[in-house]
Amino acid sequence: MTLFYDTTIEANAQEFIFNREESKHIAKVLRKSSGEMITVTNGRGLEWIGKLSVVTPNKTIAQFENALQHKASQKQIHLAIAPTKNNNRMEWLLEKLTELGIASITPLKCDHSERKVIKKERFEKIIIAGLKQAQHFFLPKMNEMKGFKEFVKTNKANQTFIAHCENQPKKQLIEVPLKGNHLCLLIGPEGDFSPSEINYALEHDYTPVSLGLQRFRTETAGLLGCHTLFIKQQQKTIL
Repeated sequence: MTLFYDTTIEANAQEFIFNREESKHIAKVLRKSSGEMITVTNGRGLEWIGKLSVVTPNKTIAQFENALQHKASQKQIHLAIAPTKNNNRMEWLLEKLTELGIASITPLKCDHSERKVIKKERFEKIIIAGLKQAQHFFLPKMNEMKGFKEFVKTNKANQTFIAHCENQPKKQLIEVPLKGNHLCLLIGPEGDFSPSEINYALEHDYTPVSLGLQRFRTETAGLLGCHTLFIKQQQKTIL
């Protein structure tokens, strides 16, 4: 299946006209031809299936064949993470998180942050590319960067975790029983969260957790932590 993304597509659309950039990609790169099937999603669960009727580099049109509206999972994982100094590492993480099916991502501005400004539009493009590659129908939400304390104070997840490396009592994330469907994990910068940030999170009922005996880079910790939560959610569902 070749999946395309467009926020304007609707379930009742009888035809869909691709923009010039996508038309060129379909005609020149994918080498599609009339009569072939394609799928378009709006990132909100819609799977719109059409048959190509016109294929040119300047204008490509698909005619409606079928449409499905998928239900969003009740189980949601939100990652709040300090962006890495190297943008390539952060973009890699966003791509992998999209493949996993994460619900939302919030960049955090922390005391030890190496990057305090992000290019949100660039990050959103990476997420869209990941969505199309993984053939998912729900686009993760890329939030604006927030200060650590502002985020901790306003976060409304059912269960919240902060992963840190300080020598303080922590639980192994893989062993913590999950409560509720909306989970949030905090991952700090390469220099870790500051002691005051950790204490602030604990004051707001965040559970301090460890991801294992090793010390991980920020993007590795983010992916490992989210994958652990996904596995635990699936096990809970099966049980």
